[in-house]
Amino acid sequence: MKLVAGVDEAGRGPWAGPVVAACVILQRDIVQLDQIDDSKKLSELKRRELYEIIKKHSVYGIGVATSKEIDTLGIVKATELAIKRAIDNMPQKPTFLLIDGRDRFELPIKYKSIVKGDSKVKSIAAASILAKVWRDEYMRLMADMYPAYGFDKHKGYGTKEHRKALEKYGATPIHRKSYKPVRVATEGLFRKRRLLLHACCAPCATSVIERLKGDYELELFFYNPNIHPKSEYEKRLKEIERLAEYHSIKLHVGDYDVERWFSLVRIYKDEPEGGKRCVVCYAIRMKETVRLAKELGFDAFTTTLSVSPLKKYDRIRQIGEALEKKYGVEFERTDFKKKDGFKRSVELSKEFGFYRQYYCGCVYSNIESKRKRGAIDGRKTDREVGK
Repeated sequence: MKLVAGVDEAGRGPWAGPVVAACVILQRDIVQLDQIDDSKKLSELKRRELYEIIKKHSVYGIGVATSKEIDTLGIVKATELAIKRAIDNMPQKPTFLLIDGRDRFELPIKYKSIVKGDSKVKSIAAASILAKVWRDEYMRLMADMYPAYGFDKHKGYGTKEHRKALEKYGATPIHRKSYKPVRVATEGLFRKRRLLLHACCAPCATSVIERLKGDYELELFFYNPNIHPKSEYEKRLKEIERLAEYHSIKLHVGDYDVERWFSLVRIYKDEPEGGKRCVVCYAIRMKETVRLAKELGFDAFTTTLSVSPLKKYDRIRQIGEALEKKYGVEFERTDFKKKDGFKRSVELSKEFGFYRQYYCGCVYSNIESKRKRGAIDGRKTDREVGK
């Protein structure tokens, strides 16, 4: 018999307290089924009423990951840990999970992620209610222990009152020391180093951001004057804007100075893909990245270019090291295609529904890609391709 459970969490965003997950196999014949909805849409009184009803008419488990575990693992892995604990706490285990959101987890049970699932699936909505009410009650207990912070009112989320308490009293043991407002309040003891990440496109940036965001405070830089034609550039810019918004990462957009790019690479126009023309193109974009990183006071810089299996990391690393020496900004030396980086970027791009291009970006790579696919012959001139 297939037992499907809904899964949701509460407490990803707060500055203090745990992240709490609930896993619920809901009885479909309960009288109050139509009243169960996304916990955010319900009043506190209604949530508490449904909390008791759901516990009575379901098989459920609740799991918790502490603020210390969030600091150590990052919020996604900590959420995964809370979900695993919720499953372990169920008296009867489900055979399949429906999980709110789009994160990828390593779980002992097969699952499907559903964006806004708490407003679409009753069992997920039920899980959202259990997680929310349990966590709110926990934060009320913490308010008794730390009365100066107002945890009973804001539940650990970022408010003016909470910020003022942090500035005046510092952090408590339940604060997430890796979160920026808490780091600022504790005089920079937990400050992450700032890294400016050059992004060639959203698909390549997906797995790189996932890998780096636990270690750095990231900002993105979209500087790709090589991309041709302008419509292609605009497509890729739109997608990177969407990715930056999802991660709440600041995005800097450089000039689309195509003429300058052509003037620097034209001499190598007959080079094959991956040859000298590409190396010059890497250097142009990486130099502008480190220049901006230096200007804005970043600690480090790097690029998503190495995530592609078609790009030679040794060339990228040599450019990065030379720029580090010249500008005094550390180059993050990671070949992002390793450890299944490229494979992960493909998976994440599918999840986000990103537009994924079939050529690197420039007019020459476009021609070569079409030539390989038999679309055109190899005798086009610069004039014929628009330059």
